[in-house]
Amino acid sequence: MKIVADSNIPFVTNYFDGYGELLLKKGRAITADDVRDADILLVRSVTPVNEALLANSKVKFVGSVTAGYDHLDTKWLDDAGIIWSVALGFNAPPVADYVLSVIAALQNKGCLPQEKVRAAVIGAGNVGRLVIERLQLLNFDITVCDPVRAAKEPDFLSTPMDDLADFDLISLHVPLTRSGEYPTRHFINQEFLQRQKENCVLLNASRGAVIHSRELLKYGTHMRWCFDVWEHEPHINKSILQQAFIATPHIAGYSVQSKIRGIDIIYRIACDTKMIEAKPITPLVMPRQRLDFSGQSRWQDVVLGVFNPMIITTMMRELLLPDADDLQSDAPFDDMRNQFNYRYELGFTNITNVDLSVEDAMLLEKLGVKIY
Repeated sequence: MKIVADSNIPFVTNYFDGYGELLLKKGRAITADDVRDADILLVRSVTPVNEALLANSKVKFVGSVTAGYDHLDTKWLDDAGIIWSVALGFNAPPVADYVLSVIAALQNKGCLPQEKVRAAVIGAGNVGRLVIERLQLLNFDITVCDPVRAAKEPDFLSTPMDDLADFDLISLHVPLTRSGEYPTRHFINQEFLQRQKENCVLLNASRGAVIHSRELLKYGTHMRWCFDVWEHEPHINKSILQQAFIATPHIAGYSVQSKIRGIDIIYRIACDTKMIEAKPITPLVMPRQRLDFSGQSRWQDVVLGVFNPMIITTMMRELLLPDADDLQSDAPFDDMRNQFNYRYELGFTNITNVDLSVEDAMLLEKLGVKIY
């Protein structure tokens, strides 16, 4: 058996080594020649998987350590009889934590109200519903837009896109789709942007191409942009990077825990579908971190102590903006993303020596933080 895998999939050798030949290669560099005699292909979102890649190969299983599948030509894979899977929900906790860290940073800077915040969550799938739960803990006034769920669930209340306006925060958690009744590609466009109020926060942790970049620069400059994903990654628009309040390199779903969770899901699917034979493996323990906060703090300080997107924003601008040519190289953006391997989820964090209000302590404990 031959398995070809993106070398930047964490822990891939822990699960898939020992099944024959394991070829590790950077995801953007995987070619048709690499997979021609392969049985299994393991990828991330940076590898387009389609007829051009697999037409003349032996591949029977494609596992993507991602929550979305817009990089997979699923129709062609189905027609070709190739089993494919993604790791649904594996990154929902860190994305929800990411949204909280953005809110904490905005509130610390006085860019988002401390109380009576009106928020819209567009997309209420695995990630969106967890984001909604987090915002409910903050007592935000939440409006939800997910027409796809509403069409399937008679009791699900979804506000139409055309009615979304007058919010302090809009958070996007949708898949990238180009067809169907509710396509999301470029659905954040001139009409939507012009309807939003001054200084409304637009947070995108879904896919970059759901926002129309040119129309954003022309009609959305009155809003505060907090972007983790970018159209045309890794060749991102430098003007958007310069003007964004928060800018991170597609790492909202990255955590020490999600990296373990993702490959574990794909391995178990490969076993369940009989692509490989299950074997005894040493379980990877979900580690916890301990942080010491000396003195009085607020919940925002604790969340930012775990992960501060403002620091990453500064690093990203320093690394990417000096390069004058948007289309120079994949390396800076990809390197930042691939080296981001140290963030823990709130649910795996212990904190000590912290003086919190009763309300903030209760909030953090509901988020899974252990206080000692």
